[in-house]
Amino acid sequence: MSHTVLRNACYSELSEVAHVMARAFWDDNLFGDIIHPKRNQYPDDVDLYWLRRARVSFWDSRWRFIVAVEKDNTGHERIVGIAQWARLGEDGGKRESSYWYLQTYIGDLLKPFFSFAMMIHAWLWPNRASDPMTEDIIERSYPYFHTIWSDKRAESWFLDVLAVMPESQGTGVGRKLVQWGLERAEADGVYASVISAFGKDGFYCKCGFSEQYGNATEGEGNPLAGVKGANIYWTAIRDRV
Repeated sequence: MSHTVLRNACYSELSEVAHVMARAFWDDNLFGDIIHPKRNQYPDDVDLYWLRRARVSFWDSRWRFIVAVEKDNTGHERIVGIAQWARLGEDGGKRESSYWYLQTYIGDLLKPFFSFAMMIHAWLWPNRASDPMTEDIIERSYPYFHTIWSDKRAESWFLDVLAVMPESQGTGVGRKLVQWGLERAEADGVYASVISAFGKDGFYCKCGFSEQYGNATEGEGNPLAGVKGANIYWTAIRDRV
């Protein structure tokens, strides 16, 4: 028998986290078909793609890597799911405890280093599973839709990545990882938001994302134009005083 618990990910676990992401998005229309058309030929390179991204964002003090860990009766742990949540907005940069101030300071120092290191790493070991023309398509699309998080929607807990191992999908792991962020959004009195992958709209609506507003493929010249999915969903909040 096993029991699933949530906790913060450790940097040493990012390789395992990246593998969960690669498995979860293997058949996804964007991360699979468009970005990694040669994934069956070079499966390890897909893990590397996710690992590079995780190594950079891990040091951003606004981001939280939450893992769902399955423990068997012998105490052995296995990561079966990962949620990457970000606290957006001006209030997202505020930290009340000395621990968070220290983490912010360390992160501000390390993130530029890891960004540069991963750029060099990608140059030395290119992602053979990807299409070079589309590998950075998500980063190039940001300017076309990032303004949706403005005005009353500026403050938000944003679910950037939700990934669950295929064999653990449908067991409630994903819902637990979503609920982690929804509870923090409610406590802060702000929205929770997510860009839904193709075919996942129903899941997010059942989890509590009650409003669809915006789509990440919109905007003239957006490189994601024509890609299915990418509806942006929001939770309801009380009017802030």
